[in-house]
Amino acid sequence: MTTGITSAVSRLEGLIDTSIAAMKASASIDDKALADAKGRALLELSRLGHYRPGDDEQLLEQVRRLRTKLATEEKLLMRRLEAARVIAEIVTEAVLAEESDGTYEPRPRMMSGLEALQ
Repeated sequence: MTTGITSAVSRLEGLIDTSIAAMKASASIDDKALADAKGRALLELSRLGHYRPGDDEQLLEQVRRLRTKLATEEKLLMRRLEAARVIAEIVTEAVLAEESDGTYEPRPRMMSGLEALQ
C-alpha cells in the first residue's frame, strides 16, 4: 500500500514541478491538460486516502515537500490570475474609449507612445 500512495504522491509532485517550472519560465502551459492530469492524480490519491502513513517517515516527508510545492504553485497562479485581470482591464478600457462617440462623456485623448513613456 505504501508503494501505491508513494507513487501517486510522486506523480502529483512531478505535475506540480512541471507547472511551477513553466510559470517561472513564463513558458506556454496547456492548462487543460495539466488540470486533467492533476485531477487524475488527485482522484488516485483520494482512492488511497483511507491509508494512514503512521510511522512512514519517508512518506510523511514526501507529503510535506508536496505541500510546500503546492503553496509555491498557488502563489504563482495567483500572480498569473492578477496579471490576466490587469490585462483584461486595460483592454476593456481601451475598447470602451475607442467605441465612445462622446455623447455622454468626453472622449479621452489618446496619448502617443512617447507621451505614455514620459
